[in-house]
Amino acid sequence: MRGRFPKRLIGTIVILAVVGGGILGGVVAAYVQDLPPLDILEEYHPSLVTTLYDDQGKPFATFYEQRRILVPLAKIPRILQEALIAVEDSRFYQHYGLDPVGITRALWNNLKCFCLAEGGSTITQQLAKVLFFNPKKSLSRKLREALLVLKIEREYTKDQILVLYFNQIYFGHGAYGIEAAAQTYFKKPVGDLNLAEAAMLAGLPRAPNAYSPNFDPERARRRRHHVLQRMAQEGFITPEQVEAATTLPFHTAPYAQAKDVAAHFVEHVRQDLEKKYGTYAVYHQGLKVYTTLNLKMQEAADRALKRGLLDLGKEKGLRLVTTPQEGDSPTLRLPGVGEIVEATVTDVTRTRLHVQVGEYWAEIPREAFKRIGLADLAKTVKPGDQILIRVLKRDGKRMEVTLAPEPEIEGAFLVLDPREGAIKAMVGGYDFGRSKFNRAIQARRQPGSAFKPFVYATAFDVGLTPATIFEDSPVSYPTIIDGETAEWSPKNYDKIYRGPVTLRRGLEHSINVIAVKLIERVGVTPVIQTARRLGIKSRLRPEYALALGVSEVSLLDMTSAYGVFVSGGFRAEPYAIKKVLDSKGVVLEAWFPEPQQVLRPETAFVLTHVLQGVVERGTGKRAKVLHRPLAAKTGTTDKATDVWFIGATPSLVAGVWIGYDIKRSLGPYATSAQLAVPIWIDFMRVILRDAPLEYFPVPEGVIPMYVNYETGTPTTPGDPDAIQEYFIRGTEPEFTPFDEPGFLPRRFETGSDAPSRPTDLSRPRG
Repeated sequence: MRGRFPKRLIGTIVILAVVGGGILGGVVAAYVQDLPPLDILEEYHPSLVTTLYDDQGKPFATFYEQRRILVPLAKIPRILQEALIAVEDSRFYQHYGLDPVGITRALWNNLKCFCLAEGGSTITQQLAKVLFFNPKKSLSRKLREALLVLKIEREYTKDQILVLYFNQIYFGHGAYGIEAAAQTYFKKPVGDLNLAEAAMLAGLPRAPNAYSPNFDPERARRRRHHVLQRMAQEGFITPEQVEAATTLPFHTAPYAQAKDVAAHFVEHVRQDLEKKYGTYAVYHQGLKVYTTLNLKMQEAADRALKRGLLDLGKEKGLRLVTTPQEGDSPTLRLPGVGEIVEATVTDVTRTRLHVQVGEYWAEIPREAFKRIGLADLAKTVKPGDQILIRVLKRDGKRMEVTLAPEPEIEGAFLVLDPREGAIKAMVGGYDFGRSKFNRAIQARRQPGSAFKPFVYATAFDVGLTPATIFEDSPVSYPTIIDGETAEWSPKNYDKIYRGPVTLRRGLEHSINVIAVKLIERVGVTPVIQTARRLGIKSRLRPEYALALGVSEVSLLDMTSAYGVFVSGGFRAEPYAIKKVLDSKGVVLEAWFPEPQQVLRPETAFVLTHVLQGVVERGTGKRAKVLHRPLAAKTGTTDKATDVWFIGATPSLVAGVWIGYDIKRSLGPYATSAQLAVPIWIDFMRVILRDAPLEYFPVPEGVIPMYVNYETGTPTTPGDPDAIQEYFIRGTEPEFTPFDEPGFLPRRFETGSDAPSRPTDLSRPRG
């Protein structure tokens, strides 16, 4: 009896073990069959970043759903690999995907401190979890994960697993993968990281938000130190290296989110890409988009327009208190140094203003308000208002800030290469965050006198010349107003009539009556046809008032059309994308400009020469401070609701527009010369500083002659009012010789003896 009992017990145990083993084997087999295939690792196609490059091949903007840039293991520094292994999985090269030693150690350490101090999952487990499973925890998911990990370890090398991990894991602030993380946090490629930087990044995957230096610099510093100590414990670095890396400065400024560069231009490119390739391709397939943007010009245009609008805003009105939009929530994250954010006013005293951004606070002295013309704090803001501030420094929860008021006035700036149509800079408004509407290409506004060159180009093309005389005197035309016949009498801006004047004087001084009489002479339809050939696409009203710029146009069209004048009559369609490559470097499209001759080169040059006079003597003469050959034209509409200035060198054309979004006067005495020209000069001063001197090339078919500036009649250089004028061959006036010292021939002939460029247009005296 006694002998049979143990035998029965042993038999029962054996039977149960066999049955249990069979059941377990069946369960495991069922789970193995249900495991996801590893094809995703064979054909690893994660969501990639589409990158925009400037005209020098430098990246400046990205589109992504997950910001990821693939990088091979060979480009990841050894110290970074060791840092990650030390802190996440020190036995990575010893275990087979599951690490019982690591799990036991983690459990013991967690029990000792009654906290979750250490995790037991391996790098392979983390990779499997990210690639194949949702974050929902369950016993079933854990079992499937463990089986999948063993399968991955059996079929892939450790280096293959490690590089997949580095390219897949989230590092915070929209950065997926180590290359995107290096660029996000340190503005450098991963291969350039030092030991301290590598340690900081290696500490992020456990909890990117918790250890982000953007959110908690002190905690991020402690986490970095922990990673360095683990590296020393594993023998990867020495205690001396730990001390040296720990003492490296830990500034939070580099981690601040990068400022948007050329935001309106980037949005313009994005819309174009989505039309051609679709939204998914733009945000997931890692396109490489080479654009025409010049970062130096873009920065100069941004600065010039913003500074100009702020200066005008001090006179025309600043928007200090912002209006919260529906759905807006208060800023809770740590504001970056240099960033403009909305702050809530918590208290207003006689001497200072108290504001708060989430948990962070600051004081603004009354003097800051006085500097922008707002002396009475109590009447300007009240507790609860949202105002814009710029963060200068941070010290714990205290910030040092300055006011960042917005002007109500708006503007746009556009820069083109007239020879090929490449858009070099585009500013669509004061701030893209405030308004994504692109006033450089989407807005249609009246150009005022900036439209007059199209009338003059038409006139010069049919035989009139800069020396042709028109009578500046009152004139009236019948018109229909509200269904009734009335008289329309164009007026000059200064209400002065000058009598007989040359067409040159008419354009240089933007005389309205001359422009209207000129369009009457050449015809409205030919002027519209000229404007169309030069690139004006919007509807043009067929009336004499067209000469004064009553039809609405875009800044892009106007700037491009002026490019025709300075490029010898050739027009190239404006474009922003030079070529697009897929993630493997295959060219999907490339743009090759094909300029078309749309205006005779002689006509284009004669008009350009007159536009140089606008800068030398006319409404744009403030630009003379640049001391360069410049061709330009001002434009101010009736009641000064819009002001324009478009000017060019032989290789660059830039246009600026200023106005309110909802049309209203900029002031009773506002003109382009006062408002737009200084902004244009501010930009050009930067761009031309180191640029070589350029002259507008003189075509063969024009004749230079000295004429009297006031009368347009041929004269000698001894005439105190003599200027050098150019005429299309066959239209030059006759010169009657007379005997006097310094007498010149009737005209210069083109050829080897002809001047190679226009002489100074300033009138010589004596």
